[in-house]
Amino acid sequence: MSSVSTLTDDPWTGGRARDPDAKREAVLAAAASAFVQDGYGATSIDDIAARLGVSKPTVYYYAGGKQALLGACFTLALDAYSEAVEESAVTGIDGRERLHQVVQKYVEITTTVFGRCLHRVPDVELTPDVRDRLRAVKRKVDARIRDLLREGVRDGSLRTADVRMSTFAISGAMNSIAQWYAPNGKLTPQEIAERLWDSFSEGVRPR
Repeated sequence: MSSVSTLTDDPWTGGRARDPDAKREAVLAAAASAFVQDGYGATSIDDIAARLGVSKPTVYYYAGGKQALLGACFTLALDAYSEAVEESAVTGIDGRERLHQVVQKYVEITTTVFGRCLHRVPDVELTPDVRDRLRAVKRKVDARIRDLLREGVRDGSLRTADVRMSTFAISGAMNSIAQWYAPNGKLTPQEIAERLWDSFSEGVRPR
């Protein structure tokens, strides 16, 4: 999850002024925020530089052009999603508990600026290699949710008559968060994840 966090300290001044990784992450966070707020097409490198209070060449130096920025923002989110559904990252006594963990992690990533960027910028703007990675990670997440639903049905902790439809419902609900989530809203990402889980977990609760 740390790979999609945003910076709270100014990397251009103070103790982090010489940290190129911090500066690159700041540039990417500013780019993702601009893409989410204004749209990819309407955002220029000048806009991103203005958000940071740096020069246009500085943005190019640390992260490249606009399409490279978008690809890097997507990659940060994709790495986090992929990691979140790895077998070693999901623990629990049964399928229900393990699925709950996946939902929590997925929602928290989706509410980051990089997660929102991934869900709100059309994939037609991506280079072919990033688009292929996006589709591969989507398939990986989808497969993990299906596997956990099946696991829950086998161990008696979940109930569903149609694993495929339940997967679509869960994924659709989680992805939609990127369209309305506001960082300054009343609910934290953790609270959103729990309310979402409460909403659809009743539908897969054994009777």
